[in-house]
Amino acid sequence: MATVHLDHLAGRRVFSEHGRSIGYIEEIIAERDGNDLVVTEFHVGIFAALERLSASTIGTALLDFFALRRREGLYRIPWDKLDISDPTRPRLLCRDEELAAFKAQPEGK
Repeated sequence: MATVHLDHLAGRRVFSEHGRSIGYIEEIIAERDGNDLVVTEFHVGIFAALERLSASTIGTALLDFFALRRREGLYRIPWDKLDISDPTRPRLLCRDEELAAFKAQPEGK
């Protein structure tokens, strides 16, 4: 098992199996497991940035105004569906068709 520093992942663009950009890693979710923190999911996409900044209501209104809401949105990608062996180019470990299952609405909606 290799060590990956989370600060090297934050802000990195995530790619699909076919090289299509999914969005950027905006937030990394971890849960306490005894004395350890275990990554459970990665939040990727334009709404992930708004969620992280706690501006989802204002951010959603801005996205609607500029017609950007139809784009990627927010993906909550489970830890085991993202290959981070190369932290400079994280990529999905599932088919593009499966990505829709990870799409979520921003919190506060």
